[in-house]
Amino acid sequence: MKNIWKKMKSSWIACAVATILVGLVLVLFPGETLKIINYLLGALSIVMGILRVVRYFRQDHTYPFLFQSDLVVGLIAIGLGLFLMTRAEAVLSMIPFLFGLLLAGCGVGSVLRAADAKRAGIRSWAVLLGLAILTIIAGAVILFNPFTALEISVIVIGACLIYQGVHDIAVVLLVGKRIEAWRKARAQE
Repeated sequence: MKNIWKKMKSSWIACAVATILVGLVLVLFPGETLKIINYLLGALSIVMGILRVVRYFRQDHTYPFLFQSDLVVGLIAIGLGLFLMTRAEAVLSMIPFLFGLLLAGCGVGSVLRAADAKRAGIRSWAVLLGLAILTIIAGAVILFNPFTALEISVIVIGACLIYQGVHDIAVVLLVGKRIEAWRKARAQE
């Protein structure tokens, strides 16, 4: 039992340390990390596309309907991969831009709901209006500076990973103390 716990403890702590390291990389190098992920996704898409095209041409045509989409899907995957690798900035900036647009649109809808609340005589309509305006402002900030918004998101994800890793280490150490106390109490029985 003691050996099993030591192995599990070592494994959990190693995973937690890896989580903390990934979090630190995301916090310290958000832009570079995004680009690397984008290039990896592009390369993966190209490889998958090539494999699909090769599979299409290597089939024995006994059952052609089984692999008929492989050529088209493979070529699209290769094209997508090339686009991801050659237009990394454009791809990365589209994500927060779309999110900012969605957020601003939700804010405009909330302004309309606040106006409806005022007409309906609801006293807290001003709070609703204030929150709606904050939503529009947040959306506008993201729209006008989308790459920074994406980097901030990566930093937040990295911070969460660091927290998770530290939390996991604390849990393992606390559980380890409880297991040792239980083992000692059991040995005394």
